[in-house]
Amino acid sequence: MSISIGYFGSPSHSAKLLGLLLGAGITVDFVVTNPDRPAGRKKELTPTPVKQLAAEHSIPVIQSERLRLDEVAKEKICSYPSSIHIVYAYGSIIPEAVFQFPKYGSINLHGSLLPKYRGASPVQSFLLSGETVSGFTIQHLAKEVDSGDIAVQESWEVGQNETTEDLLDAITFKGVLPLIDMIRNLESKPLPKIPQDHSLATHCRKIGSEDRSILWTRSAFEIHNQVRALYPDPLAYTVFREKRVIINRTFFTPDLKPVSTNLPPGSFLIGEKKRLFCVCGDGNLLGIETLQPEGKKPMSGFDFFNGARASLGETFT
Repeated sequence: MSISIGYFGSPSHSAKLLGLLLGAGITVDFVVTNPDRPAGRKKELTPTPVKQLAAEHSIPVIQSERLRLDEVAKEKICSYPSSIHIVYAYGSIIPEAVFQFPKYGSINLHGSLLPKYRGASPVQSFLLSGETVSGFTIQHLAKEVDSGDIAVQESWEVGQNETTEDLLDAITFKGVLPLIDMIRNLESKPLPKIPQDHSLATHCRKIGSEDRSILWTRSAFEIHNQVRALYPDPLAYTVFREKRVIINRTFFTPDLKPVSTNLPPGSFLIGEKKRLFCVCGDGNLLGIETLQPEGKKPMSGFDFFNGARASLGETFT
């Protein structure tokens, strides 16, 4: 029997995984990805990164607004002789008739140590929590989202300054290795099925625009975690002189406090090596590595401070 897969995914990290599978010689019958969406300032209709990569490799693409209600799309998917479906950040619910159709079922690369952080934002939610150990889970698809049996799990220590982008890269490049092994050995090596302990399950919601605004009255640690969780998208922001300033990257040193204790949250300070710091609600300082004022390119915190010529008493709000 010839082994081939169907692939479900949408964003750039999913496209990276697809590229790695193709590079390993895995045959991909088709991809299922989200519909084209308006993007950029001109709001031009733009295909997902997975669709773009599939087009480069002449792989058939299936798109549907609501796959579970789309009989034409479901019939098309089930017309392919794929041995297994691989799912990574598809972004929509896959109906049972589709994920059970292949001989070896469907497996999902999930960005947390299940049963923790089931749902739409496992990586961001982990970083927001301030926890230090994360990893990935390859699990069998089931009716309830992220509740299926575990095939493989791997964990590691996550660095204090790692962002969502960094962690997704790690999950992608580490997770592809067991996936390739599983696909290549489907006929000779049954996929493990370890039931999850559902009593330990935690759930995370989709990150929205309401999560982006920085409240400087919060602790330096909390704000740092917010910034790294929202990078590279949708990005945390603050306000300076009634204009938004995106905060791209920060650096956190525990118990780093200003000399004066009378400065309100959001106040600027320049420290050693010309680095910009901000006072937070717990009295600690948070380093501002890079930011992006409205209508400008990203710059260092120090360059922003110099260019803005901030006066005494001005703060981020």
